[in-house]
Amino acid sequence: MDKRQALLIPVTFGIAFFLGVESGGFQLILLQVAEEFSLDPVMMGTLVTSQFFAICLGPLVFGWISDRIGKKPVLLISMILFVIGCFGASLSPTVLFFSSAVFTLGLGFSVSECIGSSLLSDSFPGRESNYLNFMQGGFSLGAVISPLVFSRLIQADLVSWRAVFLAAGVGYLLIYPLLIFSKITQPGKEKTEVKLVLPSTSEQKVFSSFFIVLFFSMMVCVAVEAGIGYFADSLFVTEYGNLELGAYAISGFWFSMAVSRFLFSRIKMKPRTMVMTGFLLICLSLIVSLPFRNPYIMLVSFFFLGTASGPIWPMIIGIGASLNQKRSGTNTSILYAAGGLGGIIIPVLIGLVAERQGFYNSFWLLCIFAAAGFLLMWLGTREKKS
Repeated sequence: MDKRQALLIPVTFGIAFFLGVESGGFQLILLQVAEEFSLDPVMMGTLVTSQFFAICLGPLVFGWISDRIGKKPVLLISMILFVIGCFGASLSPTVLFFSSAVFTLGLGFSVSECIGSSLLSDSFPGRESNYLNFMQGGFSLGAVISPLVFSRLIQADLVSWRAVFLAAGVGYLLIYPLLIFSKITQPGKEKTEVKLVLPSTSEQKVFSSFFIVLFFSMMVCVAVEAGIGYFADSLFVTEYGNLELGAYAISGFWFSMAVSRFLFSRIKMKPRTMVMTGFLLICLSLIVSLPFRNPYIMLVSFFFLGTASGPIWPMIIGIGASLNQKRSGTNTSILYAAGGLGGIIIPVLIGLVAERQGFYNSFWLLCIFAAAGFLLMWLGTREKKS
């Protein structure tokens, strides 16, 4: 492996890690941001939606561009957008300024992770699942460390909530030179005779229908992750009156996800099998734990949920990118936008159910989503084999 090409591995790991720092930190400080800007719960939820909307929009705008002008220039631009957004959020004097900064960093967030994932698939064909799991393990690791570190620093009055965004932005700046000097593999550039071979009608149908399966599977995946990440605190506080267990649940979820992704990066298993297994385990874990209504059983369940969720996201991205390497940026961007859409939908659905039935019953939605994800991949795999 070329040394400059090998730089892409620590670069994408670092990108994912500092995205995890921002994501986990934002979940931690959301209430503090709301208090400083005097926001009610509805406006507070709008801040989350603002970032997810940008995450949904960014890949759709930049994904197809990356397949035309190259992925490296787009990745460099997206990292600058993330840095600008992070610094803007850390210096925001008003909620409008903060919302704009969050939207900007959301664009950089989505495009840099999307294009970074696509580059891994292009540069290491045949091993994309391993490297994508490794990259997403970095995200989970950052999401674990950030709340643990900043909660103690903020409680000790050593820093304010603004330091979360500042740390993520500075981290991106440290990675930037490595990306500049890295070597990017461009698929489809070989000097060979080009022959136009059109797939048959049946092949086109299978390809399009299976990509639709991946699209909705990604929606389900991110919806489950967002539902757990943003509502674990609410579950433990409203149902059990225990804020400390809520914090442990979030950290346990991200920690077990990080371990899971690192482990699956070394395991040789069919990506579709990993996805189906993950969705099935999420569903079973919730079915087993929710009826007990016991806080400690639920705490253990969050560890299982993180373990089961770990390989799903990178596997779906890897499958989508490998369907057609010449348009891997477009494929990946569409799937990433699907994830953003799932993140937009789930807070609304959980909020509606929680308002009427409580947060505890709202978690059954995640079980239903996971079951739907399993069925989607199972049916899609059967159609692709037939």
